[in-house]
Amino acid sequence: MNILKTVLVAGALFAAGTLLYPTLPQRYQYEIADWYERLGTPTYAESPDYFSARPQHEVIGENKARGHELKCYGNLGPAERIDAHDDYLCSAHISHAYDNIPARLVTFFFSDGKLHNVRIEFAAGSFPKLQDYLTRKLADYTRLDQLPGARFGTDPFGKKLVVWRVKQGLITAAAEDTPGQPPIILWSSYR
Repeated sequence: MNILKTVLVAGALFAAGTLLYPTLPQRYQYEIADWYERLGTPTYAESPDYFSARPQHEVIGENKARGHELKCYGNLGPAERIDAHDDYLCSAHISHAYDNIPARLVTFFFSDGKLHNVRIEFAAGSFPKLQDYLTRKLADYTRLDQLPGARFGTDPFGKKLVVWRVKQGLITAAAEDTPGQPPIILWSSYR
């Protein structure tokens, strides 16, 4: 009998959600759709200090083999690029990254058939876990933002940036949390 009650309650909640969804503000509709897209997706595990300017087909093949559903396209508009050289991108919804940190999306940016940038967006509220992971994982790399005279600017919310020089590029992240906003890390290859 308990199973029947559970099924009936779940069905009622689903029906109520389906009816209410179109009346929700766009922001909440996006968050619900985003949450649904991430259900059952694999954890993203490639370490940020191991990224390199590998061929596009290798990056796509490796991530598909790991179970990531990539959405790829070219003809990028200015707002879809990290820099002017990016000509193709692939993105995948992810549920977690690294030390089981809640995450949302990984996006690979390519230029002339080579990986050029990787952007990983984490779930809002995961900044402390992400900061702890980056501090431990990148402890042996040079923090460029701490060098005398270094100026790397701020993120869109006015938070200073931290920048590490890693084997094949730079990793950039915000130095502080912006409540309600998803923390982001960006790997960029050396040009």
